[in-house]
Amino acid sequence: MNSLTKLWVTLSAFVVPKSEKDDRGAGIVEYAAILILVAAIAAAVFSLGLAQRISDGIGAAITEILQGPGSQPGAPSETP
Repeated sequence: MNSLTKLWVTLSAFVVPKSEKDDRGAGIVEYAAILILVAAIAAAVFSLGLAQRISDGIGAAITEILQGPGSQPGAPSETP
């Protein structure tokens, strides 16, 4: 190994960050960012009045799955 290669290896050991070894998971900053994002989405849903529309849509989808397409809510389901 020539001296230039030895010098390169020695210097690169000091320059290359070791954060890849030490980073073991999400830190407090990542958790805070996710919490802020979820809070912003929840605030938008409630301030725009989307909560009732979402609830109605989910209820209609469940009714359609359980009773079949085109059925009226609250109508008895047909059993063969």
